[in-house]
Amino acid sequence: MESGNQTALALIPITLIGAILNWSILYANRKLSFFNNSFGYLSANQAFVDALHSTIFLLYFCPMVLLDQPVIKHYSFIMGHVLLFCYESSVLTHFLISINRFCAAWNPLSYDSWFSIKRTKKMILLLWILETIIASVFYQKIHFIQFTATEFCAVVAWYEDFIKNAAIIAIIVCLDVSTVLRVHHLTKKVRSMETLIQQMCFLKIRSRSVQDQNKFTARDIRFLKQTVFQGSVFLSELLTYFFIPQYFENQWIIFFGTSFSWVAIHATDGMVVIICNSEVRKFLLGEKAVHQQAATETGIITI
Repeated sequence: MESGNQTALALIPITLIGAILNWSILYANRKLSFFNNSFGYLSANQAFVDALHSTIFLLYFCPMVLLDQPVIKHYSFIMGHVLLFCYESSVLTHFLISINRFCAAWNPLSYDSWFSIKRTKKMILLLWILETIIASVFYQKIHFIQFTATEFCAVVAWYEDFIKNAAIIAIIVCLDVSTVLRVHHLTKKVRSMETLIQQMCFLKIRSRSVQDQNKFTARDIRFLKQTVFQGSVFLSELLTYFFIPQYFENQWIIFFGTSFSWVAIHATDGMVVIICNSEVRKFLLGEKAVHQQAATETGIITI
């Protein structure tokens, strides 16, 4: 079996997993009422571009390599632009989500005006327009998804791909760490208030309100940890993609560090969401008792 067919077969399982997980997450996102907010729309966009990336690889790239069809190969550069659009849109959507949570934690009074559903839709539309322009301008000379051995492609690969995305992901990690610290601080304040209320024998309804705030911040912290992990995985993928070919000559090591990791990152995104969000997991497993809480009910951080 030719190496091209072997690599295509190696990509089929991970692209299938990525497509199933992310389309399922997108479906759950639109069905669960507590996602009907700014964060929910950003998450839906994240799941959509991840699902689209995995699906194109599964239904276009793998058959193209296995069947060796000239017609499919002829139009592969179009699908290559779409794949690049999906990848970079995924990175920028992570960035918007991190800003969303950062503003919610550090400036909750302005959050509803800054991240209204209307403004969030405009942000997503602007992201799509920006990424369409980038995919058309910077990759019009690069057919499908590989950089040719030219000085122009080397400059594009290093500055527009690695440096830009690495910088964005590093900012994402910093924002998320800052938000985690902020929420942790607020959680400690809530616990102190709860202790004070109990000592002063305030009304039970007030005590329950404080407990609810503490509960929501705990969930927010888990979600922030999820996002930091996703950002770290994206950064790891960039490092392996650009540096493994410089230190290894084995073709399979290079393949798993570059092409495979570039595809697997979107499946990993979906896996992390499923693992870290019990509401989505319960919904997809068909459990009837799904706890749904309106985002506006949290007194500390609204996401």
